[in-house]
Amino acid sequence: MGDLTKDFSRSEFACKCRCGFDQIDPRVVDMCQVIRDKLGSPVRINSACRCAKHNAQVGGVKGSYHTKGMAADLSCEAGSQRLQAVARALFEAGKLPHLAYCKRYIQKNFVHIDCGHTRKNRFAKE
Repeated sequence: MGDLTKDFSRSEFACKCRCGFDQIDPRVVDMCQVIRDKLGSPVRINSACRCAKHNAQVGGVKGSYHTKGMAADLSCEAGSQRLQAVARALFEAGKLPHLAYCKRYIQKNFVHIDCGHTRKNRFAKE
């Protein structure tokens, strides 16, 4: 049971360095819940909010949407291919209107989502 949605808690979105930065954009939380509902199984928040220091430590780009609380990296038992396919289907059905970008990281088996600016290739893969 979550304190932000039925399945997600603020602590799951907090910076992993434990600095206390946990101001996640509600649009990201909503997207995570919609994806989880469609998937029908748990979704893990690998990384969401990141302070600038932690972002640099993990190799994040300067000005990353993670540092603004506008992004989340997700994984699930079904794998990143399924996760991205679900996100795409939901977006195309109009159920993820705030999804600006969804990138699949094949080697690391996770998907990045954000509600930043729309990129030319909204559904990218590494």
